[in-house]
Amino acid sequence: MKTNPVSTAQKLSDLLISVIVPVYNVAPYLDECLESICSQTYKNLEVILIDDGSTDESGKICDHWREKDPRIRVIHQQNAGVSCARNTGLDVCIGDLISFVDSDDWLDLRMFEKLVRCLRENGADAAMCGFVDYPHGAPVEKGLFPAPPSDFTGTVYQMMRRNGYFASLWAKLFRRSLVFRSGNYVRFDTSLSLGEDEVWLLEALRNCQSVAFLPEALYFWRPREGSVTRSETLTAKQMSTFKAKEQSLQLIPNDSAAQTLVRGRIYNDCFILKVQAYCAGQQEELHTIKQALHPMRRDWLRSSDILFLRKLKVLVLELEMLLNMPAGLVRWTNRTH
Repeated sequence: MKTNPVSTAQKLSDLLISVIVPVYNVAPYLDECLESICSQTYKNLEVILIDDGSTDESGKICDHWREKDPRIRVIHQQNAGVSCARNTGLDVCIGDLISFVDSDDWLDLRMFEKLVRCLRENGADAAMCGFVDYPHGAPVEKGLFPAPPSDFTGTVYQMMRRNGYFASLWAKLFRRSLVFRSGNYVRFDTSLSLGEDEVWLLEALRNCQSVAFLPEALYFWRPREGSVTRSETLTAKQMSTFKAKEQSLQLIPNDSAAQTLVRGRIYNDCFILKVQAYCAGQQEELHTIKQALHPMRRDWLRSSDILFLRKLKVLVLELEMLLNMPAGLVRWTNRTH
């Protein structure tokens, strides 16, 4: 039964938010991140920092903030990856609401206040806000279009559409009941190096009755040069993306339009892996990627949500690779067009 927003208004204002922050070698950015969390206008927080075996000063910075703010809990563990770190946070969190923050990003100081209000006003199980990306150094706001509260199928549309609310964990607030069910909770798949957040998000949301969308960019995402998602060389971690996408497809609603949208989006998002494998001369990986993406190509071509110029660029890259053009030319096309 959908929650009555009027009857829960006062209760929601008192709910504790567990903010789970995995930390690994982010010393240059961590102070800014934690300052933006601890200075939130919504004060009823527990901030769980999981130092995942950092080798820089990140662990010490976490301990310093724990001394400054009693709402902070710090857990130091051996390096086991971001999924394991988030599971550790879920193991110990006690909040009525749950949110995830990446330790190199930062928040608008009213993000939690506005997300809680969005939950309250819509009687929703989860709330999402827009975010700011820095793809070429200049800020670009995404997820700013207004959208009515949606069930799971409608939420998939909003997450997967261009410049939408993004299939990531951050910039979102979840009721505990979405994550913890019958004494267990939705765990992160530690075998996935990339795409684990999308799988977890779909798993957590698929039984929700209502998700609310706040068309304000309140989360600041810092894409860093040298990160695995921005590297030119195809890595084993990036190859795990296909396993994550297969799991995501199994969680998508049994709705033909949603399936088409998601399959087209997967093709669009994963095409960069095909380019990377080609340029790196990794023939085995290139064959695997071709086989995985080929069945989704028609959905991608038919998708009205993919920009024409993006499709044109991909088609040019496909032609260059089909003609066995030099890797340098393919890289140039990928970067400049």
